[in-house]
Amino acid sequence: MAFDAQQTRRAQAIVLAAAAVIVVAIAAVVFSGALTPGAANGTADSTSQAADGATDGSSQAAGQAVTSGEHDMTHVDANYASVVEQLQAQYDSDPSNPSALLQLANGYFDWGVAARDVVATDEDDAHVVDLFNQAIARYDDYLEQNPDSKSVEVDRAISIFYTGDRDRAIAELESFTAEDGSFGPAWANLGMFYETEGRTDEAIAAYERAIESDSSDAYGVKDYAQQHLDALSAS
Repeated sequence: MAFDAQQTRRAQAIVLAAAAVIVVAIAAVVFSGALTPGAANGTADSTSQAADGATDGSSQAAGQAVTSGEHDMTHVDANYASVVEQLQAQYDSDPSNPSALLQLANGYFDWGVAARDVVATDEDDAHVVDLFNQAIARYDDYLEQNPDSKSVEVDRAISIFYTGDRDRAIAELESFTAEDGSFGPAWANLGMFYETEGRTDEAIAAYERAIESDSSDAYGVKDYAQQHLDALSAS
């Protein structure tokens, strides 16, 4: 599982607001760029959105209408489709608002993560890929206007990883960390990517860099990375 604290927070907000249909943008701390490939910053990244101070849209949607306890694609789609429809309407009403665009991208990302957990058929697999491709397209649009949004860069890489294009996802985060080695969530997710591919030595090195670059645990990366390091050491 990727490192995305932000997506976890969004999911919690969804459960708490199961009956709500109005989406409210709020700042959130996330790795979203983070642990989800999980898994939200620079100018306004939300990646931890907060960490960067966040005004990006990794912001959470406090009013997303999704219920917990539903474990099949029909329920996941029913819950998230209405949320994304409203996020799309919100964006369409003000396409110049980068927060609305990021909220929409995150809506597709969260839908993809939820759908990924209930895949039962090849058709379901294709549906998940489509959802993450929808997220990627909107993250691309957002990054054209906000190229310094670290958490969004990471969430985009996570989305690519979840489409099955793992080599591309790894290359994206390798390039990112080569240019900026200070963002813990990027290292944490790169470690997860490597670990999934069986590249143990590289995973260990990435997790160590995640801990080093987030020494104050601003993004909550340390525990995630240390748990993976301990597991790899014990194997």
